[in-house]
Amino acid sequence: MNSPRIPRIPRFPRSTRIPRTPRFPRPATTAAGLACVALLAALLPSIWQPPDPRPRSGSAARLPACGARTDAAACLSLGPAAALGRGTVRTYSEYRDGVPQAVGISLTASALTALPAAPTDGKHCHDTDGDGTTDRAHECVGGHSLELALPGTPAGAAGLPFHWALFNWNPHGHNPHGRYDVPHFDVHFYLVPKEVRAGIRTGGCALLIACDQLATAARPVPAAYLPAGYPASSPQTAEGAMGAHLDSRPPTTGTLTGQTFIYGAYAGGLIFMEPMLTKDFLQRHRDPAGGHRTCEAIPQPAAWQKSGWYPTRYCTAYRPGQGDYTVSLTDFVPATGSPRLVGTGS
Repeated sequence: MNSPRIPRIPRFPRSTRIPRTPRFPRPATTAAGLACVALLAALLPSIWQPPDPRPRSGSAARLPACGARTDAAACLSLGPAAALGRGTVRTYSEYRDGVPQAVGISLTASALTALPAAPTDGKHCHDTDGDGTTDRAHECVGGHSLELALPGTPAGAAGLPFHWALFNWNPHGHNPHGRYDVPHFDVHFYLVPKEVRAGIRTGGCALLIACDQLATAARPVPAAYLPAGYPASSPQTAEGAMGAHLDSRPPTTGTLTGQTFIYGAYAGGLIFMEPMLTKDFLQRHRDPAGGHRTCEAIPQPAAWQKSGWYPTRYCTAYRPGQGDYTVSLTDFVPATGSPRLVGTGS
């Protein structure tokens, strides 16, 4: 029995196009189409989330905001942002179970680009030669400064002794020459209200401090309140709108190349705590392979003049995931101080 012959499939010329059947129905109003759209809408929020609008700040960028909560195991508070370079700078604080973990400043990576190149912003000057003009390179102090409010203390949390922060960018450094004349940042955490600092006038003595205030600025800090390794006074570093700067680095160490910790003094009392760090040192923390963090101990006095929680370390860091630099005070311990700050009236 012969097998039936299978008919040949006719060949079409190459120029002939065979129409393709669409994979899905063209009308978007079919029941199946509407079901797909509804399912996609339901799944989208769990797949994609809009970026967090809160600026990242330091090691606690992913912590929940403290707000008014008192039951948060760990939380973050942010201060208002200020423009710097092409980015912003702001203060932040971290708490865990009501105990402070860190207080610091956060700079977005873009804040280090297009920084002001002029020596100072001209806010604190004195016409020392009396020619009727002020030379910003020689007759002004403070670099480019930003007064930054600290975040509020969460309800029920332990208080910090700091009132506010002052951030300074010094594109050419400042006096004394041979020690700080290199591009650097000063991060001051003030232990006294703004009024105390505002009362330190500019003038023609030392680092442009009013001559009638030089003796007050140079009054020695009592030994009980003086951290080990720091001079009791430093008249040559008394600065207008700032106070005297006490540095534990011996003069023979030369120009700053990394970071150091400064105590500010006025009228025999400590008025601020200051991490000082070069711009180059900060940028060296931007390691493409991952985040980098450098911490050093803060020398402690035998006693503090005011009760509160005081830091025992300061840290400089870069977080590639958030693209920010941080300079912070950490590792807080409680201290009971004397009734009043010597010489400040508070």
